[in-house]
Amino acid sequence: MIDNDSIRKFWEDFVYRGHLNKSVKKVIREAWLRSKQYGVNPHTQSGTRILSLAELEELRKKKEKLLHISLPLMENLYSFVKGSGFLVILCDERGVLMKSIGDEETLLEAENIQFVEGAIWSEEAMGANAIGTGLIIDQPIQVWESEHYTEACQSWTCSAAPIHDSNGKVIGLLNMSGPHEKVHPHTLGMVVSTVAAIEKQLQIMEKTRRHAMMKSLLEATTDTFSEGMIIVDMAGNILKTNEVLHQIIGKKEEELLGLEIQEVFKNKIFQEIVSSNTNVADREIKLNIAGSIRQVRVLVSSKGIFQQKRRIGKLLTFKEIHKVRQMINKFSGNQAKMTFHDVIGASSTIRKVKEEAMAAAGTDSNVLLIGESGTGKDLFAQAIHHESNRRHKPFIAINCGGIPRDLLGSELFGYEDGAFTGARRGGTPGKFELAEGGTIFLDEIGEMSLEMQVLLLRVLQDKKIVRIGGYKVVPVNVRIIAATNKNLREEVKKGNFREDLFFRLNVIPIHIPPLRERREDIPRLAEQFMKNLSERVGKPHLQVAPSFYEALLKYDWPGNVRELQNILERVIVKGTGRLLGPEELPAEVVGDISAVSQSLPMKDEIQKQALLQSIAICEGNYSKAARYLGIARSTLYRKLEKYGIK
Repeated sequence: MIDNDSIRKFWEDFVYRGHLNKSVKKVIREAWLRSKQYGVNPHTQSGTRILSLAELEELRKKKEKLLHISLPLMENLYSFVKGSGFLVILCDERGVLMKSIGDEETLLEAENIQFVEGAIWSEEAMGANAIGTGLIIDQPIQVWESEHYTEACQSWTCSAAPIHDSNGKVIGLLNMSGPHEKVHPHTLGMVVSTVAAIEKQLQIMEKTRRHAMMKSLLEATTDTFSEGMIIVDMAGNILKTNEVLHQIIGKKEEELLGLEIQEVFKNKIFQEIVSSNTNVADREIKLNIAGSIRQVRVLVSSKGIFQQKRRIGKLLTFKEIHKVRQMINKFSGNQAKMTFHDVIGASSTIRKVKEEAMAAAGTDSNVLLIGESGTGKDLFAQAIHHESNRRHKPFIAINCGGIPRDLLGSELFGYEDGAFTGARRGGTPGKFELAEGGTIFLDEIGEMSLEMQVLLLRVLQDKKIVRIGGYKVVPVNVRIIAATNKNLREEVKKGNFREDLFFRLNVIPIHIPPLRERREDIPRLAEQFMKNLSERVGKPHLQVAPSFYEALLKYDWPGNVRELQNILERVIVKGTGRLLGPEELPAEVVGDISAVSQSLPMKDEIQKQALLQSIAICEGNYSKAARYLGIARSTLYRKLEKYGIK
């Protein structure tokens, strides 16, 4: 090692004459060159930059974790050199002294050169020194007396090592400064060892933080599951549950953790799940919860959890049957889409029916919709459900006349595995189970066989069903809306319909009138249908002649609203012009005009009603009504005068 007198001479040669002797260590030569480039005054006798107390306090808060870990290790390092004139100093990555530990006399000596907490000892501030240079080269370094660039430091020998976080980024530096005669080769090693201990503690703290974060993420993730969840080890001990499971079984996590799963559930399937290497998929069971009378039907699934190809546990999921069915209903379209707003018409007849239906919607009573085919019984059924307190539950419609008698039972009540040849494995729920909490619409109830009427009556009485081929009783909570185009009282007299079932269904009867009994609604219905249809087929600007509506008003409409809609669709699709007249209508409509008109009290009355309807459609605007009819406003006024309308 070169003695200090030689180093001092080399320093003077560089400072006064610009000559850099190659005998000086390379790392020091490079640091001196940088110091000169920074414009550092080599004759500086004390620190030149220092933070205010507020700035220092803010820095310490920012570096709280580093300080917390480093301080005990710094004190341990100081214990080896206590009383020998050494300082142990922790700096940040900029060379700011954050904490100094040392003998009282040494601390006073350091204070004389502003080598104190808050001082900045970077190369830019103080030239070559163990703190500033160690940070730049990112390596442990020992700087002896005159190797320091400024005279303020040349009475010290300093040993320093940078501190890195778990990503290898420099976040601080540990320095030990003292008299050169008491420094030995192991001094730097002691600093390096202490820094290694600090970095190790930082890594442990980071791992702990990550584990805590991963635990929080796991808990947050599992609690977002829509299914209940249990994780068990190979012995069946419960390691983790989620909030959904707690809601399903009515138990908290602290009541479950550490228990064997068989202690929580008495179902034998859980012994199979724990002991078997195979997985279970959507097995339907009724949970038998220990110490609880709660009964919950769920679908249970299990999946192995592996670590390095070795199974270490299992994940069990629980789906509540009623929630599964809600999802099925949602995606299969088992929801009411129509409302009373979709019931078009302003006639007193249809207004009265809407009032009756809206009143029925406010109850849970069974409703019987009576009306000819095409009058809109399905529309009213959906509107009643949509207006009821069951609106958020399923609406399931089944056509009793469109399903073979042999299959209607399995459709309504479901069946168990193996109930009949071709039965789906595992069985399947019926419409009553799928409609749980909602409404089941039995269309064409008059077509139901007497055998099925008996089963339906039992459901209405007991509010329970048994799947075909099964023995388990399943409670059901559904509202019945039935519909028929038959006179059920006559069918009862003929022996085709059970009287007791009729009275069960006929709690709130609602008669939906045929279209011929509310002719004044025809123009409004036709206009709405044509607007929707013309936009759908790409003919949005169709004009309609008044005579077109007159022809519609004169027809008897045996197929009611459905027939009107179908004929208008045919006219719009086949039409080639922009103006619709009666000639566009099919022969069965225009061919019947004369017969209908003869049955009416007077032809002029039809024209009068057509004029009034046109004005109503135009919301009382006579100019708009005239344009709508394709006539001059003066002509409209003359026609109104003719019929005595002012």
